[in-house]
Amino acid sequence: MHAYAIGIVGAIVAALVLMRLAGLVRVVERSRRDERLARQEAEQAQHLLADQNEQLVELDRLKDEFVSSVSHELRTPLTSISGYVELMLEDETHEETRAHLAIVERNAQRLLGLVTDLLFTAQLQEGRLELERAEVDLAQLATQALQSARPRAEVAGVNLELDVSDVPQIAGEPVRLAQLLDNLISNAIKFTPADGHVRVGLHARGGVVCLEVSDTGIGISDAERERLFERFFRSQGALERQIQGTGLGLYISKAIVEAHNGWIAVESTEGKGTTFIVELPVST
Repeated sequence: MHAYAIGIVGAIVAALVLMRLAGLVRVVERSRRDERLARQEAEQAQHLLADQNEQLVELDRLKDEFVSSVSHELRTPLTSISGYVELMLEDETHEETRAHLAIVERNAQRLLGLVTDLLFTAQLQEGRLELERAEVDLAQLATQALQSARPRAEVAGVNLELDVSDVPQIAGEPVRLAQLLDNLISNAIKFTPADGHVRVGLHARGGVVCLEVSDTGIGISDAERERLFERFFRSQGALERQIQGTGLGLYISKAIVEAHNGWIAVESTEGKGTTFIVELPVST
């Protein structure tokens, strides 16, 4: 009887074990099937994402081509308008007419500057920034840039200050470095309220020429500072105050600095002001 009982219990145990194993096998097979389905869905999603990325890249390329093409088409008539307005201003004696022509010239120059920035940005996107290097006196360029910006500062009620010491020459393209200075100074004036101050400092240290453009303007929040050099980025403060701009000036400035093997950074306190720091290597 013991032998029969043991045999029956053993058979029951074996059956239960087999049933359990069968259940485990089904669970494993179901898990494998679910894994295969999940892998297939993931591969499909990856292919879809890759296709969408390709479409976005193509759309971005087409957009840049369109902007470049339109900018080329606009540049010639704008240059012509500006030239003819300048000739008319030379011959016009009526004050009211001269005032109207001055407005036309100012806006034509503004549009021409925008077109130039768009064309330069297209070159940067295509990696076509080539410099015609020469020995550059950055102190002289800074003095000229400040003189050019003084009329705008006077209209805005902003005080300009220049603190330039004797600095060694650097190897670079004078036109692009002048553009860098104009961008930083005009940007500081634009974001500084009336009775504020903009200071341009230039000095040498440790094999580099250090340029600092500081202002007592509206400042930049910590959250936005990291995006400041992105193409077309405009801060919330600029949007709220309806300050004119395209968001290209600092993007272009960073590209010019890096093309000269330099470094640019920004320090800012919201509501108190901003300082842009540029370091450019001295000619060797």
